[in-house]
Order: sequence, then structure tokens, then C-alpha cells
Amino acid sequence: MINYTSTTKWKIMTLILISVVIFGGLFAMLNNKNKHDENKKLETKIAELETKNEKLSSNINDLNASIQSATSSPKGEELSKEITDVASKFVELYPYYDIEKVEDKKNNLLEIASKEVADSIVPEDMISSSKKTLETNSEDQKGEAYSSDPTFRSRYESATLYTNFVNAKQVQYFAEVNYETESSSGDTNNTVFIQFEVTNDNGKVQVSDYEIKYLK
Repeated sequence: MINYTSTTKWKIMTLILISVVIFGGLFAMLNNKNKHDENKKLETKIAELETKNEKLSSNINDLNASIQSATSSPKGEELSKEITDVASKFVELYPYYDIEKVEDKKNNLLEIASKEVADSIVPEDMISSSKKTLETNSEDQKGEAYSSDPTFRSRYESATLYTNFVNAKQVQYFAEVNYETESSSGDTNNTVFIQFEVTNDNGKVQVSDYEIKYLK
């Protein structure tokens, strides 16, 4: 067994204490450096987010200013009125049905909607089958039109429109449309929900898309 003198023991203890202090200081420095690096990364990330937020806010403000400028000018007010008129005519036309005026409905739709929308609501076979139903007295040929009952009528009653103003050339609508049907079996009151979009494409304002919504 090694016997140390008091002086030697003191030197060893002093060396150990110095080592502990040195390593403790090194660990503290490393820890502080890591925290500093993490804080630096966090500050950089925050700065990036703030820059993106400023750009986004600027874009939103520019868009709002553009919309306000477009709609407040005489030309913008006229365009806004035209878009509103097209939307109102569309919800009035959509539920309308009269076997004698199917082709008229199609022509009226073509004035305010794209051909794709008009063809979807009143396809050509609906027009031809309606004419066939009117021209024939045969019960066997009825049923090819919108309704097998030639007395069937459907007319618009009222609507509530909700507007989402996307930009000066594009407005989205959600409409709750109430309409009444008449037939030999009686009258009924009905409701249909329509989501549609009115756009201004080079001065031509029209319904460019629509979708019937079924709410549960």
C-alpha cells in the first residue's frame, strides 16, 4: 500500500480541485455556447417569420386597396352591379321549368353563364325530349322529358345569397333557393343549395362554375 505524505496528499487534492474547476468551466462554456447558438437560430427563425409576415400583410393590404379602388371607381361600381345582376338572374333561372319553354331557359342561361354551365343545366336531350313530349299524344313516349307529367311547372320564389369577394374579377356565391312546383299531383315547396362563381373574363361577366350542395 502506497503511503503519501501530507504534502503529497495536499498536492493531489489541489490538482483534483483544479481539474474539477477547469472541466466545470469548460462544460459551462460549452453549455453557454450551445445556448447561444440555439438562441441565435431562434432569433434568425423569428426574423424570417417576421419578414414573411410583413410581406404577407403588405400583399393583403395591396389586394384590399386594389379591390377597394376597383369597386369604388365608377367603372368598378358598374362591374360590381353587373356581377350582382348575373348572380341574381342565375338563382332565378336555375329552378325554373316549363315544358313549353325549356329552350328559352337554355338561351337565357347562355346570356349569363358559360356554355358548359348552360349545357349542364339544360342539356340538348332535355330540349328534344320536351319537344317530343309536346308533339306526341302517346302515353308511351312521355317520360323522356324532365317530367312525365306535361303539366309539371317549377318556378322561383326567393333566395338568400352569401358572398365571398375573392377579387375584383371573381366572386363566389352560396345560395339558398326556394322554389315551388306545380303538377297534376299537387303543389310542393322546395329548397336547393347552390354554390357558384361569377367571373369577369375580358369584360364578359358570367357564371363560370356551379355545384349543387346537399346538406344533411
